Amino acid sequence: KKQTLFFFHTTWQMDPQIAQIVEQQVLGAIQEEEARIDAELKRLEAMGEDDLDKIRQMRELKMKNEALKMQRWRAKGHGEYAELGSQQDFFETTKGSERVVVHFYRGSTLSCEVVDKHLRILANGHMETRFVKINAEKSPFLCERLNIWMMPTILLVKQSKTVHAIAGLDELGGDRFTTQQLAFVLGKYGVLDYKDARPESPTDDDTHVHRTHKSAIRATRQDSDDDD
Repeated sequence: KKQTLFFFHTTWQMDPQIAQIVEQQVLGAIQEEEARIDAELKRLEAMGEDDLDKIRQMRELKMKNEALKMQRWRAKGHGEYAELGSQQDFFETTKGSERVVVHFYRGSTLSCEVVDKHLRILANGHMETRFVKINAEKSPFLCERLNIWMMPTILLVKQSKTVHAIAGLDELGGDRFTTQQLAFVLGKYGVLDYKDARPESPTDDDTHVHRTHKSAIRATRQDSDDDD
């Protein structure tokens, strides 16, 4: 396991094209081993004998399968909050992972920094999901195609399809939302595994959860209209 992970991380020092080939080979090897373990689990389940030896074998195989799954996720960039360098990276990322959370941000928007903080925490704690960010100002094609106009926007993707877009912070309860509140919303749309109870509102008065607060980009647009 350690050798496989070390082998993958050394690819960052290689030529990009060579690194991509090596990464694909590592992922392929992991997936082949996962398939072998799955087949063995099905064989044991079909035996219909609940003896201790069978239970032990199944437990060991499931542990190995879980470890392989974690390796595969790490090889794809899960476990960290990374920035995509191009619009093409967006398509490759959403195609390469089953569940992806994409933060469309603008550097001058403070609300985007708040979102960064929470997504970085979630990325570290939810290996099952890929967390990334992309500069909206440098991604005009994506913004137009996905109808992204407010910053921040958190795009939720499952199996290469957009399932929801969190535009601004109102859906999260305003700019005082918590990491748990964000995790709850992401879990509601199935882009991460959320097993805790519904979190409390980030404010004392639930009827006023920053309803008057709008995202920075909306305020900026209003200011621009006034100037005109």
